[in-house]
Amino acid sequence: MEGTMKAAVLREFHKPLSVEVRPIPQPKPDEVLVKVMASGLCVSDVHIQDGIIPTVRLPYTPGHEMAGIVAELGENVRDRDLRVGQHVICGIDIVCGECDMCRMDRENLCRKRIRVGFERNGSHEEYAAVPYDNLFSISDRVPFEQAAIIPDAVACMYHAIRHQGQVGEGSRVLFFGTGALGLQGVQICRILGCEIFAAARTPAKLEAAVHFGAGHVINTREEDLGSAISRMTDGAMCDAAFDLVGNSDSIDLLPRCIRPGGKVIALAYAEDHFTVNCQELVIREKEVLGIRGSTRQDLRDSIALVESGQLVPFVSQTYRLEEINLALDHLRACKSLGRSAIVF
Repeated sequence: MEGTMKAAVLREFHKPLSVEVRPIPQPKPDEVLVKVMASGLCVSDVHIQDGIIPTVRLPYTPGHEMAGIVAELGENVRDRDLRVGQHVICGIDIVCGECDMCRMDRENLCRKRIRVGFERNGSHEEYAAVPYDNLFSISDRVPFEQAAIIPDAVACMYHAIRHQGQVGEGSRVLFFGTGALGLQGVQICRILGCEIFAAARTPAKLEAAVHFGAGHVINTREEDLGSAISRMTDGAMCDAAFDLVGNSDSIDLLPRCIRPGGKVIALAYAEDHFTVNCQELVIREKEVLGIRGSTRQDLRDSIALVESGQLVPFVSQTYRLEEINLALDHLRACKSLGRSAIVF
């Protein structure tokens, strides 16, 4: 496809992005050209702007949550199952398929992975050329802005809940932080039949958590979290707690909210280090687990939940591409209730 497009370009760390006119990329033989219709915004975009993620090389276009329409097929994929005009979303990780992690179906930990929107140009642009293997078709009944956040905000939470947390029907789960990811997680746990506890510092986020399925909420400005969980569970505590705050104190707080043998799953990384009470872990056999992205199967499962109508990806605010810096400022200031997205 010939012509030009608009793209948001980061040329200097700690500086605003510039919206520039660039040539439409040409898909390589194993790639597909996607007309981007929506691009999700993530705190990682702020970390990238701040120079925190060391693998980013400037200048480049960020954005790792993409939904759009197939515009052109590379010559090696024209006989495969995608067609021009089809609605698609894009998996973030470009993986080798050959390393030990990939062979164990843990391709989110691929030793050679390259990420769309990190190590290569992303989705804050009108057209993007991406590998065929990274595209997943999605029903055209799903709005683009909702579809866009499935590869990260939804599938990441699905991986954290189903695989790292290993929770199911009847499990007591705690979400510490009910923003862009937490509210997707509340919905997933509601579908699984969990008893859901949500903690946040703002009434609006707690109200949203109740709307999406939380049965118990705690305002941490007003009440000690551990004491509240103990009171609400008659001392039984939670089976799993999901840390969506990621500061130096949150991991130390959450083990006191789970039962012996329970799990704390760390999703956020606002700070590089945390402290934890070893007695809580060693004597009571509690676990602190990390989570990185999602597998291809997690993404397929997440798409199925959305297409069935059981889960509605929550996007609280949308912006035009020309408003990208305003959107990032709002994200940095925590002004968005849920996920936000650029819409084209």
